[in-house]
Amino acid sequence: MGYGMLVEEKTERRVERMKALIACSGGPDSMALLDQLYRQGHSLVVAHVNYAKRPSANRDERIVRSYCQERSIPCHVLYPKYPGEGNFQAWARDARYAFFIQIAHQEGIDDLYVAHHLDDSLETYLFQMRRHMRCDHYGLVLETTYHGLRVHRPLLAYEKKELEAYCVGHDVPYGVDETNLADHYTRNQIRHETIDAMTRAQKLALQQEIDQKNAAWEAEKKAGRQRLARQGMAALLADPDAPFYLDLFLAESMKRHLSQSHLESLCRQLQTNCVVDLRDYKLERHDDKVLLAQKTQYPTFLLGDRESVKNFQSLELGNFTYSFNNKGEVKEGVTLTDQDFPLTLRPARGTDRIALRCGTKTLRRFWIDRKIPRLWREQWYVLENSQGHVVFVPGIGCDRTHFSIQPTAFMLQLAR
Repeated sequence: MGYGMLVEEKTERRVERMKALIACSGGPDSMALLDQLYRQGHSLVVAHVNYAKRPSANRDERIVRSYCQERSIPCHVLYPKYPGEGNFQAWARDARYAFFIQIAHQEGIDDLYVAHHLDDSLETYLFQMRRHMRCDHYGLVLETTYHGLRVHRPLLAYEKKELEAYCVGHDVPYGVDETNLADHYTRNQIRHETIDAMTRAQKLALQQEIDQKNAAWEAEKKAGRQRLARQGMAALLADPDAPFYLDLFLAESMKRHLSQSHLESLCRQLQTNCVVDLRDYKLERHDDKVLLAQKTQYPTFLLGDRESVKNFQSLELGNFTYSFNNKGEVKEGVTLTDQDFPLTLRPARGTDRIALRCGTKTLRRFWIDRKIPRLWREQWYVLENSQGHVVFVPGIGCDRTHFSIQPTAFMLQLAR
């Protein structure tokens, strides 16, 4: 076969002229992709990551820089520093994709092109099977989205040796990562022991198996999400397939998957009310609810005068939206005077107190009485006046000194 139009030959549609970010390591795969897209006349920006973990790392950087310099292609290089803790491969992936997103935003680019090929897709699938991994899909797909960035893989129909042949046939320089030649990593073992021994027909047959499995998996996930919507996660914790439903529930927000053993452990913990730490998220079982919230530092707002209250934009925080209005229910009203300013709109604390006509009440007591989940308490905002007194609490209303039949403002808390 010829190697003149790799990107366009086997993809479902031609790649239109565009501005794109190319992830380029300097290996034959990414150099073949870069050269193809350059020859097609696209406006390109290149991103290269030098982890400085192998002797040839600087050589590969020079290959990429030289190619780009000769063709006036902007080239950005990252030199991340491994902290020495955790899985290096996972850290490296997070580091480079954070870099890609940064450069894409900086350059006003929405599309990232990566050079994954057929062998990579098969390797990923076999790796997933060996590890019994839960995933969004098996193998690799042509297009995905990562934090708003469209990720394209136009070379999935090609074997690695075809991309090497393209580079040789078009005098495109490339480097070979010597760490890929050893069997230190499971992926390398799969590549050397299984994929390298397969014929093209065998590879295509395995890819067809992956496609069929993905179709069945999508149907299973769709049915699972429908059942989740009908019954809720708490009701499904007693189901034999509870880990499957919990994975669907978590992955929708977290965009990652936990191991089967971790999911099974969580299902056991969630049999009773509790809060579980999931690194950058918190998971809570509260009576008939299972809640998930991303960890965040909730902001504080200073409202200097009445005009600031009037012009305050609605605030979306987790499960709630907060806003001020000139009308509302009686318990949403508060009568403010000039002496109250500046006001502080801030996250509530359990020790906060509000003086009511029937006595003083703490926020902790209010939350317990109303059976407010702990994750929602972190998103509960109060209004504090210039004297440091809490004058309004959503769900309670204003304190006794700020009540009147003609409130000056209404603070609304709406569940999202």
